[in-house]
Amino acid sequence: MFFPDTAVFVNTPSLSSVHHYLVGSGFALWLLVLGLQPDTGFSAPLPWLGVFWGLQISCGLAVLQSLLSLLGRLQPLRQWPPWALVTASGVTGSVLLAPLYWLIGEGLMRGVLGFEASLDADDVGATPVAGLAALVDEFLDIVGPVTAAWLLISWPRLLGLLPPPLARRGTQVTPPAADSPVPAALADATVSAMPPALHPTDSRTGPRWRVALPRELGDDLIAVASELQYLRVWTTRGSTLILGSLQEVEESEAAAGMRIHRSWWVHARHVRSVRRRADGLFCQLSDGREIPVSRRRRAEVLARFGDAARYQTPPAQNAHTSASDSSNS
Repeated sequence: MFFPDTAVFVNTPSLSSVHHYLVGSGFALWLLVLGLQPDTGFSAPLPWLGVFWGLQISCGLAVLQSLLSLLGRLQPLRQWPPWALVTASGVTGSVLLAPLYWLIGEGLMRGVLGFEASLDADDVGATPVAGLAALVDEFLDIVGPVTAAWLLISWPRLLGLLPPPLARRGTQVTPPAADSPVPAALADATVSAMPPALHPTDSRTGPRWRVALPRELGDDLIAVASELQYLRVWTTRGSTLILGSLQEVEESEAAAGMRIHRSWWVHARHVRSVRRRADGLFCQLSDGREIPVSRRRRAEVLARFGDAARYQTPPAQNAHTSASDSSNS
């Protein structure tokens, strides 16, 4: 089953979480460069070096994160993996940062504050460059370190250990028709997924994952999938990615649905049928999605949805059976 990647809603890491992570990463990087004391091109006391690196790091992180978010929204780049977008934002960001870094170093530290240039052996007797050539030199000097540092800072987020570095569009879900029939066998198992305290007219209380759901998605759950420490939640209005564990969903929504797989929870009202196939048991949901049922949960799934189960014979097996029947007749 194919679901186009043109989402109705986007899960966006909160601005506060992104801000806190970048501030912490920037501070750690600031301490690192002050300890290593890389060449800055000028001689200055340590406090002024702290100011210099603080300006460079804060400007760099702001530009790189903004550019990463922008690239992630461009239609041609939506299929790129996150690490490729981070790399692209590092290289492209270096183009934008080259004149900014040149102004901080040459303009502020040397021109305004008057710190003398520190020349190494290769610079002695060399003709100073200016204009576009100076910016090109600045870009070539920073593109490697900036891209490498940005990949290193983004690595925990790329691994899913922290909020993702950019928003990803979810999967579009076509709501079922209003008169779409629910199998009679499932009618008794249909329970509202909204505890009274979580009704839209009440305050936003309840399990953390419930509170984290965007209001625009509504409360009509279809399925929830576990993705590391995140939850991919589908409703009749769209999907989103939030922090949480499937155990929380299973405990808080026990009356509304059930966990049918190590990584999947489904709402009973949206289970249209349970199909037996040669490769296992599958729950077909109201949006057309088919979710595999783990072996240890098959008995429980059949006990709850048994009257809706049917056996689906693979086409190859049908052809083989027909051939056998015709040969025997």
